[in-house]
Amino acid sequence: MESSITAEAVTRLLGAAGVRFVRLEFSDLHGIARSKILPLGQFPKVLHEGTPFYGGMLHSDARADDLPPDAYPGDPPLLREFLMTPDLSTLAVLEHAPGTARVVCDLRTADGEFSPLAPRNVARRLIAAFAAVGYLPRLGFEYEFYLTDGGRRPVFADRQLAATLRNQFDPAFVAALFDALPPLGIKPTVYFVENAPGQIEVTFEAGDGLVAPDQAFAFRTTVKELAVRHGYLASFMTKPIVDEAASGGHVHQSLISPETGANAFAGVKSDAGDTPLSDLACHYLAGQLLHAPALAALLSPTVNCYKRYRPHIFAPTNVSWGYENRQAAIRVPHAAGQATRVENRIGGAAADPYVAAAGLLAAGLDGLRRRLTPPPPSTGDITEDPRLTPLPRSLDDALDALEADAPLCALLGEEFVTLFLQVKRYEAAKCRTTIPDYGRPGFNQRIDPWEVAEYGELI
Repeated sequence: MESSITAEAVTRLLGAAGVRFVRLEFSDLHGIARSKILPLGQFPKVLHEGTPFYGGMLHSDARADDLPPDAYPGDPPLLREFLMTPDLSTLAVLEHAPGTARVVCDLRTADGEFSPLAPRNVARRLIAAFAAVGYLPRLGFEYEFYLTDGGRRPVFADRQLAATLRNQFDPAFVAALFDALPPLGIKPTVYFVENAPGQIEVTFEAGDGLVAPDQAFAFRTTVKELAVRHGYLASFMTKPIVDEAASGGHVHQSLISPETGANAFAGVKSDAGDTPLSDLACHYLAGQLLHAPALAALLSPTVNCYKRYRPHIFAPTNVSWGYENRQAAIRVPHAAGQATRVENRIGGAAADPYVAAAGLLAAGLDGLRRRLTPPPPSTGDITEDPRLTPLPRSLDDALDALEADAPLCALLGEEFVTLFLQVKRYEAAKCRTTIPDYGRPGFNQRIDPWEVAEYGELI
């Protein structure tokens, strides 16, 4: 029996639900949502044929400025238009935007192939690589973000971690956020204020395969839209206030059997002693440790992100792992069975969730293929342990580490890595030209107005 639904039928159902407009959305290289909005009547045509989008969108910085010709080591590329094609598995009627549906689109080349430059396509390809060896990645994105009054003043001025009065600083905003997420397939688990003025953390259930970064992408945009509707500004900029906590973008990861649903990271119990992690999990973890310096570029992709890495706080400073050690680059929570997972803590909140997922999966896959073994876990305060390899301390150093990591680049795709390096090196060069002390100690002791203008609203 034919079970597919036609484009016309989808459109009729949307109309019956009160939808008048459809937002066609994709993530650029910075995790910023780019979109076209069309009247509902045009949706069947787009479903059948796709719609073009400016080909330079992925060759732009976070301010949407095209890279100049001299930003490319060779000749500038021909910026042919992408073809946007909706992925109906992401179609949702938006609770927070009455009369509007939203769908994530893939970027394709003129011949209909997935563009190797698009972050979602890179993540898709790594997920397929795990499927080929019998595993389904399960990822849980954990975000912190700042809320301000629309300028730079936090919505509350003190550090009151999880204080009920601060959690309820605006009950209408909190309720609207909880209401907006389920229609997008996102299942929120907890909301609370973090230990900084105006900082909030929201967690939601992990997702399998491409669902996970799709939902993280939708979450970030939804938070920003709701903030504006309530008179605020939400920012996932990693370090908006220099003497307050940074916003992390941690990613919890495990591998699941598609056939049984069993967690392949789960350890075993025996008379000889419990093993918290399976051999597979150890190989995966070791791959992320091996590629950690290169991963920093993908997980902390702005010049501002590197102001987060400071000793004796809950942000990693070196290549390390440990059980329940929040100073380590990779933390293994005390969780067993189906909840067994590894948490990569390198990333800031500014990372594009598709790029983050692709990088982490590529590193983990290399660990599996080479059957790598991690060193013994670290314990205690390890932020200044001279025996451990430091993580990069600047975007420039992280980009150099990425370019030098041939196995990781091959798994991500040379075309994508080349584009990422070009765009991010231009971003660093622009900062260097604008801010005289960029790269010097003083730069990390303050937040420059350029950083706020570059990242504050859209990231």
